[in-house]
Amino acid sequence: MAEVPTIVDITWERVILTFVVEFPGPDVDSFHLTSHAKPGERLLPIAHESIGNGRYRLRLNVTQFNRRGQVADGAYFVAAQRGSELSLASYPLDRTHELLDRSRAFIYNSNHSAYTVTFGASDDEGAPCFLMRAYSFDRTWEKPASRIERTKQDLRDRWTKTKRMALRGIYAVASRRRPADGKNILFASELRTRLQGNLEAVHDRMVVRGLDEEFSFAYSFRTGDTASRLNAFRLAWQMGIANTILIDDYFDVLKDLGDRESQKIIQLWHAGIGFKSVGYSRFGQYGSPNLRHPHRTYSFAIAGSQQLRDVYSEAFGIEREFVIATGLPRIDGFLREGRAEEYLADFERDFPDAKSKRKILFAPTFRGWDDSDAYYDYGVLDFAALYEACGEDSVILFRQHHFISDPAPIPAEFRDRLVDVASCLDTNDLMLISDVLITDYSSVIYEYSLLERPMIFFAYDIDTYSATRGIHRDYRETAPGSIATTFEQLLSLLREPSLGVDKSKEFVKENFDYVDTNNSDRVIDWLILSTPSEEPTAVEQVRDLESIRWIDDTKLSLGDIVTAPESHEGHVFTDENDKHDEESQWQTSQ
Repeated sequence: MAEVPTIVDITWERVILTFVVEFPGPDVDSFHLTSHAKPGERLLPIAHESIGNGRYRLRLNVTQFNRRGQVADGAYFVAAQRGSELSLASYPLDRTHELLDRSRAFIYNSNHSAYTVTFGASDDEGAPCFLMRAYSFDRTWEKPASRIERTKQDLRDRWTKTKRMALRGIYAVASRRRPADGKNILFASELRTRLQGNLEAVHDRMVVRGLDEEFSFAYSFRTGDTASRLNAFRLAWQMGIANTILIDDYFDVLKDLGDRESQKIIQLWHAGIGFKSVGYSRFGQYGSPNLRHPHRTYSFAIAGSQQLRDVYSEAFGIEREFVIATGLPRIDGFLREGRAEEYLADFERDFPDAKSKRKILFAPTFRGWDDSDAYYDYGVLDFAALYEACGEDSVILFRQHHFISDPAPIPAEFRDRLVDVASCLDTNDLMLISDVLITDYSSVIYEYSLLERPMIFFAYDIDTYSATRGIHRDYRETAPGSIATTFEQLLSLLREPSLGVDKSKEFVKENFDYVDTNNSDRVIDWLILSTPSEEPTAVEQVRDLESIRWIDDTKLSLGDIVTAPESHEGHVFTDENDKHDEESQWQTSQ
């Protein structure tokens, strides 16, 4: 009897599923998922690597397996290919009781939808094979009890649908007027009121290079407070005529508008790598994205290093080859020679109590889920004790996340040493003049690490935060500085005469391929003025397979191998995926 591949281990890391397969003998050429109903008729490649002794590690992202979609509903075998032979994988029969614990259910869409991946054995009593089943389930949204409320809900739904149809219509008309020369560029954000961060850096660099004379620039900056039907219609028109759309944060309208087949939609994500799980890295957790999501519509996204491409690929639900390691544009201004000295003079003029003193920047992220409920629990701080810890030679600069509008509640008698700097426009400038950074899970560590100055991580709620928000990487192992989980530990660290920066140096090596001021130029030259060469995706690689056969000599030709279906014109997804999808509803006005 011929050897068959055997799955000896199954593990999960968020949405990443890993199989360890044992298959002694010659090297395996490739591994695939293939339909239980029609094995061999359709082969979907799985990334794999040899780990020695006839063993292979197979990794697949179940939410991003095929054409930016999840593993489709169905039952699958795992098949190994050697030359022209395909063999179906088995699982040790005396261990099948373990498979229930290896299965996963991902709940999303406000608990109204679930995506499940379960494991078992086929019903072939002679030689049962390992079977993987993937299915999506939905439950109906509960209707209001009263007739009046049902009528109101029905009218709201119809009005929302009408608005969305109107916006799509405007976009379609504008698309027909899009210039063929590719010269229209839209800078847009739904969370900011003006150009900032990476968008501003790229824009200003294009102006310096004179590209504003070659290209036509348009701008759209709306927030929940400034959104209206009028500027929604204007945005739809701007998106329609744009050849390139540059964004720097979550952009919900991409669910309805935008076409990455005919436009470049470039995500210049506002933050470097932090600790928080975002996007599909938190699929199935509270606040999970839906399987149909604006993140999936990007033509390209940027990252700071080759090592981070996998992180952003998972978070955005797009292929790794479309995450380009350009570096973050806003680093250019941060590293510009002389900037720190220029800003320090202005800062100490505006805040004379901080002049010639050690500056400690307190810049934590927010708690809550978005700008509507964001807060920071200042009850964990003893302002009197902080004041005392500063002594005569230090000040603490309180910088809140931009989602939080209320000032830090610093008692008036302590404000000569505890300074609220909410009026300062740029956190990067504050970091440049600070001698120590106190933060928690914020991505401000990304830029600050380049300064090789001490960082303190005040994570008083690390266990709660990890459980509710999700931590992408092990916090205690990867935080590039000293960790305090209590206020007393924070005070102790502040009193230390010297804090180490070794972890910060290691963090830079991991997260930066470039420590220079050319990040904006790389974005402009690689993504806006040209298009990166694309590596073949796993689905495309299936077309390179030669004729194959089953191990029992049943013949299959390359023409019998069905690759993924073509994506829909303009969108990978259709409205059918969006039924009863409350999280995806786009409200065009307040």
